[in-house]
Amino acid sequence: MNQQHLGALLVLTSATGFATLPIFIKIAYTAGANTLTVLTLRFMLAALFLWIILRPLGISPNITFKNIIKLSLMGIVGYGSMSFFFATSLQYLSASLAEMLLFTYPVIVTILSFAMGHEQFTWPKGIALLICIVGLFLILGVSLTNISQLGVALGLGSAIVYSCYIMISKSVLKNIHSLVATTYVCSAAALVFAAYTWKTDQLILTLPTTGWLALLGIALFGTIVGILGFFAGISKMGVSNASIISTAEPVIAVLLSVLMLGEHLTLLQAVGGLLIVTSILVLQLCTNPTIELAKSPYQLSDSVKKT
Repeated sequence: MNQQHLGALLVLTSATGFATLPIFIKIAYTAGANTLTVLTLRFMLAALFLWIILRPLGISPNITFKNIIKLSLMGIVGYGSMSFFFATSLQYLSASLAEMLLFTYPVIVTILSFAMGHEQFTWPKGIALLICIVGLFLILGVSLTNISQLGVALGLGSAIVYSCYIMISKSVLKNIHSLVATTYVCSAAALVFAAYTWKTDQLILTLPTTGWLALLGIALFGTIVGILGFFAGISKMGVSNASIISTAEPVIAVLLSVLMLGEHLTLLQAVGGLLIVTSILVLQLCTNPTIELAKSPYQLSDSVKKT
């Protein structure tokens, strides 16, 4: 197997790992877990694993105190908030719809880049934005009668927060190794969620086996496999190619939600999801690498350094 094929396989594994996140969260909810329990244990387990693997990989976690503060704020205000919105949206929406709403973030990043003067408008980008809007229209329908409006607001809110996070990340993460950034951000989010969950007595540990297996799946597949698979993939095939393959994530998430949760989409919603994926691909092929199609925001720092 050549390096390009190996890289593609690793990135596809990463996309599959990230795609399991909404599935495992849904299963954890069914088993009796609440949102704060899910997020606390997800970030605690992920942070613990990341701290353990830094040394074997020969990566030093030493950074300036100023950068530690920045990364901590990004973890708490940025990625923590996005994760909370996304996880909460799954209480009101199907896993497939929540995932497709979150994956509008590359389009939102493009709009923010236009507004802030970081990018110039081009017709391919304009067409991509139009395709995404049509896709959202088909997913949500003319009326939101049969879809939770709160769930939609939370789903889109997660995409908006994530988009703002990416815009900020471009400057903060330039000189920090992605895995180091990931470790500090996950650690900060873990500490805050753990403290709040403990203080409010909302940590649920009396879960059945299915609940604990789902929480383990969230940390292992939905976080660690996703992050490490992408990092390994870009070392074989580059950021741009890896980012394009990452657009398989929402498609895989929809397939898994059908197979594992018995969810179903209407034909129009399925077409809408494909249009959103198409718009992301168009943006990736015609824009600069500041918009990275990755579930983990910390992949962006590698793209900045490599371009």
